[in-house]
Order: sequence, then C-alpha cells, then structure tokens
Amino acid sequence: MKRSASIVVSSILLAIILSGCSGNSSLVDPYAQVCGNYLIGTSLLSISPSTGTLFGDQQVTATILEQSPGFIPTTVYLGTKARHVTVLAQHGDELTISFTTAGTPTAGTYPLVLVDGSSTCAFLGNAYKYEAPVSSYFKTFVGMGASYTAGFQSDSYNEVAQLNGPATWIARQAGAYFPIPLIKMPGLPPEEGFEGLDTDGNFTVSLAAIASQLFSTANFSSFFVDPSVTPYNISVPGAEIQDEVLGPASKSSSSSFVIPLTNFLFAPYDNNFFETKDIKPEIVMAKELNPTIIVSTDEYGNDLLTGGVTPYNQFAEYITQAVSALAATGAQVFLANVPHAIYLPGFQQTAINALAPCGLTFSDITGGIQGLDKAAGPPDNCAATFNNGTANGTCKYNACETLVSIDQSVDQFNTKFENTVAGYPNVHVVSFAGLMNGTVQLAGQGVTFDSEGFPEYIIGSQTLKMKHLGGFYSMDDLHLTNTGYVVLASIFIQTINDTLGTTVPLPDLPSIVAADPLSPTALSDYCSLPANSEKLYCQCINGPASSSYISVTTFTCSTLLY
Repeated sequence: MKRSASIVVSSILLAIILSGCSGNSSLVDPYAQVCGNYLIGTSLLSISPSTGTLFGDQQVTATILEQSPGFIPTTVYLGTKARHVTVLAQHGDELTISFTTAGTPTAGTYPLVLVDGSSTCAFLGNAYKYEAPVSSYFKTFVGMGASYTAGFQSDSYNEVAQLNGPATWIARQAGAYFPIPLIKMPGLPPEEGFEGLDTDGNFTVSLAAIASQLFSTANFSSFFVDPSVTPYNISVPGAEIQDEVLGPASKSSSSSFVIPLTNFLFAPYDNNFFETKDIKPEIVMAKELNPTIIVSTDEYGNDLLTGGVTPYNQFAEYITQAVSALAATGAQVFLANVPHAIYLPGFQQTAINALAPCGLTFSDITGGIQGLDKAAGPPDNCAATFNNGTANGTCKYNACETLVSIDQSVDQFNTKFENTVAGYPNVHVVSFAGLMNGTVQLAGQGVTFDSEGFPEYIIGSQTLKMKHLGGFYSMDDLHLTNTGYVVLASIFIQTINDTLGTTVPLPDLPSIVAADPLSPTALSDYCSLPANSEKLYCQCINGPASSSYISVTTFTCSTLLY
C-alpha cells in the first residue's frame, strides 16, 4: 500500500512542495538519486528542536503521521545526510525517530526527508531552519595541519575524538558548516583507554592487527560515518610542513605513512593505500574549497616535536611558501606557534630520567621544570647555571641539556614563522606557546605553576595540569584531552574575536571538563577504585584529598599513527 503511488504522481506533488522550500528549485528534485518514490499523506507532527546552526551535531527528535503505517526509515536528510538514525517508537500511524544533524553549507529552511531500505521517501517540507554563522567570515571554515587540528586523541582517530578537536570546537561555537571525515567508533586504531593496556603498559592493538583489519576490508569507505562528504577539516595526522605545501608524495619513504593515511581520508572509495594520483597537498585542498577563514593548531609541530627536527633551511623555505599560499586564498588565516618541548610529557619524562640517577626531582631545582626551561635559553645557560662541579649540579646540568637543542629549535622556528606572517595582513599568529608559558591569558585567566614548575589551569573546581595524566594530555601523552583541545580552541576564538571584531562565544569550559572521561576528577575517581589487573597502569598514588594523582613510572603507549 505505501508504495502504490506512481513515481510520476509523487514527483509532481514533490515539485509543488519544493516550490515553497528555501534554497531548493521547484523544477529539480534534489533527492532523485536516493528516492525511488514518495509516500503520500505523510505529515510532520513535531520536530524538536526545529532550528540549529550550520555546524549541526544536534540531536533531533521528530514524530510523523503515516497514512499507511509500516514505513521504517534507515536514512535521514536534513540539509545533508544525518547521522545515527534511531527509531524510538511506532504506535499505530505515528512514528518517532531521532537523529543527529550533520549541518549544511547554506542557511535557510529545509525539508525533512526520510528514506527506507527500498528507496521510498517521506518528504516533509519546511521542517527545520539552519541559522547563519555568527559572522560572514565563517562562510567557509577550513581546518588544516596535523593530528591536533584533526582531533587525534589517545592514539586513536575516531568520531568522538574528531568531534572534540580544536578546529571542530571553533566551528561549533561560530555555527559554521564544517564537514569532517568522521571515522566510526571504536576508531582506527580502536580507542582503548586504561582497560586496553597489556602487562607492559602498551595498548593491546598492534600495528599488525590494524594492517590486517584495513587490508582485509573490501572498501575503506566502510570505516566512515559518511564517506560521501567533502571534508572541510583536511588535516592529516603526522603531516609536516613539506607535506602540506608539496604533498606527502614529495618526500622520502621515511614519511610514507602520510601517503596511505591521506588516501584513506580523502579517497575512501579507492582502496589503494599507496598510489599517489589522488594525493594533494593540504594547501591545494584548502584553496579548492574557496575558504573565508582557515585555522591550523599545528602547522609545523611535527617538524619539531616528533621524530627528527626538520633542518632549519628546509623549514624556512616551506613555511614561507605555506604562509604565502594561504594568504593568497584571500581568507583570514589563523596559525598557532609551537610551545617549548618541556610542556609535553614525553620531554618532561626525559628530564625526569636525567635527574633520577642523582636522586633529584623537579622540586630540588629552583623554579622546577620551568627553571630548567629558562636555563635552556636562548642563550644556553645550562653550564653557567648548573655546572658547578658537584654531583647534584652535574645532574641538573644534564637534565637542562636534554632540553636545550629542541627548545632552541622551537624558538628559532617560531621566530621565522612569526616574521614571515608579519608580511601578510590576513595571516595571524595564535600564541599557543603564550598560553602554555603563562604570558597569554584566556578570558582574563592565565596558567600558574605548581611546586615542581608544571603549568596548571583552573577550570571550576578542577585543576588541569600540563603533565602526564593531568587532564590536559590524553592517554598517549602527546595529544590533548577533550578539555585540552577546547582550551586550545578557546585561545583561537579569543584571537579571532580580537582580530576580526567577531563575537564568537567561548565554550563552557566547566561543563566540558565535567563530562571529560580523562579529566582530573574522572581519573582520580578511577584511581580510587579497588585494585585489579588493569589498575597497575593507572599509576596514581593516594594522598590527601586536596592533592592530585601524579605519575610514578614511565607511561608507555604505542605511537601508532600520529
């Protein structure tokens, strides 16, 4: 009964309905490729909420009245294809469903289109209104860079992490359309958490298992929530500045993993990891999107802080090309500089290891870890400050020297980057380094430093520490937690508002940290649970209620795909 209406008749009726819909032509059926025929007599009883931003990611509940009950939708379109469609109830001729909007590029009122497994559609006109973003600067918002901008977290690339990345939060707060190549949970590699650690403290998912999973898959697109989207977040975890300017195929085999990852993300129907015909540099992809604003939280972080440091002359050449090309798009461009290495737990552990042979901790050094960082220069003051011929002094000197070369490279790269940006009025520096060292405040509040010199940031009743298991870094000790990424996004929003005169609201940090499974409180609660075979790797020590947990051993996690 429900399919008895002919395609011709239903198309005529649809054309009449479409004539009253914002953004759609009455002469062309935009759903022709997914709808074989349309139900007649279906009406929308309720939809809540009925408005939202172009960003989407809003859970919507809708109830429809069916003339012929039995229609069960599997796919929903509301501007674009929605996610996570669920039938909540069906009573008689009423059907209630929920779904998550995926946003749409153009503001206006849109129909709700429900599709079942046999391509029969229910078309419900004027169902939902997408509001314009807070400013026309956000007409086409593009994110580029590497794993931070992508939202990589806890050695995993997955939908939940991607939807909590810093570029995603900027777009969410601005109400901008920002399609992402969302990878289905549990992600790639799967997000494991504490319970996924083996007896050596490593994640149980191996590179071999991941490779087997990928190469046995008939279609890479099956990993994605919606492989048909054209992503506006074009970040590639692991990318360096040369990858972004010339493409990963321009480099030696030492960085070849960026090629398969780029293929996986941007050519999911191809199923050829290693071909290069589909490989484009991120800057080319960004230009082709005709952006009005571009952000990158990690334009050149991988050139400094993972693997070997890119030679300065090579960096200078490519950062000059990158900034020039991004400026030429005409978009407003916001790029982060790089904090000192001491703010990364891996480098903190290196310094800890250098102090340990002499029985020293950061508490034994004036200023703690900050004291080492300042002594590292420039200029290199380690010898003058610590090398006094005593055993303790030698240990301090060695710990200091572990930081010298990398931090001096960071300063050198940042200076070149900032001098290059200064030549382009539409390219702007966001001081990630200033946030971490306390020279830049967020909404009037800056970081402070604990007794060992670790930076910390208070959000509501919780203290976020920039250290291992401190609530800022995720389980891999490199990428940020949900809260850490939102703090980074907030510095971008603040800089964008100050520069362009926009009024993008800052995220509600207290509510975000309260829901973060890796927040200081959540981890402390986990550590207080009864001991078990996995508790070994919580690495907490019990202390007064006012104190937070601290790392007591080296925490080793697979680096895998970042």
